[in-house]
Amino acid sequence: MSAIRVLVTNQKGGVGKSTIAANLAAYLAIQNNTQVHLIDFDKQSSSSQWVTKAPDIGLKVFPANLSYEDRGSLVLAEAKRYLYKFSTDCEISISDLTWTYAIPSEFMLEFDFLLIPSATSKFEMASSEIFILKYIENYLSQIKSMGQKILAVPSRVDQSFQPEQAFLNILNIEHCSLTPPIYLVPTIDNLVYEDFLCVSSSADVAKNFSIFGEHIAKLITEKMIAKKNGSPTHHAIKRSSNFSVLDKYRIERENEGGNNASPMSGWIPNFLLKK
Repeated sequence: MSAIRVLVTNQKGGVGKSTIAANLAAYLAIQNNTQVHLIDFDKQSSSSQWVTKAPDIGLKVFPANLSYEDRGSLVLAEAKRYLYKFSTDCEISISDLTWTYAIPSEFMLEFDFLLIPSATSKFEMASSEIFILKYIENYLSQIKSMGQKILAVPSRVDQSFQPEQAFLNILNIEHCSLTPPIYLVPTIDNLVYEDFLCVSSSADVAKNFSIFGEHIAKLITEKMIAKKNGSPTHHAIKRSSNFSVLDKYRIERENEGGNNASPMSGWIPNFLLKK
């Protein structure tokens, strides 16, 4: 079975995209010893740096250095080549890409899941909604046929965030849904590269990211089973009812003998609205 491919992207920077990509890859790898590849399309390589500087959990990272001087079909072919090459010999690949229109938007059709992180300011929500809407309008039939899921990720939001009061348009667009929020961490600079968020020394941070990670893991499991035509599969991510990913990770680290444990409205076309 081919790998499940996840793209974490948005055209706007500073929304936590690389943080989400690196830490989601780590969560999925830790949770059930799943073989995960992180493909870093970003020039800044922020997600790669997190993985290489955090404790080694066997997560493989691959830089995909696109030639953005090329445009259209050339850069599309190059992006696909990297994706195919680095999505082999794994169960899940997570790609980190700050979206640029130098790449034709059909590249997004190569993925089973699109994760679109966005803060909740009116400008950023509107930008993210338009980004998603334009993509769906262009490729609606393909999205339907492949069963692609488009997930808006409320990122760096306050803990008082209420999903029913934000992202109203996204919630009404067919094929879209909202993930659990990822809260703003004022001390994030102290946590970067120290360890992965799901096993952070801050219990609140670990719990918050693990809730997000578990939501994505469940969707990936469902996709894996669907690819197997509903038959049971050992590739599906299994969750323990007794131990959280944090518990399991720390126990395994200790067993290894190491000491490192630690709102707009009314603008959506009717044919895109959820029935």
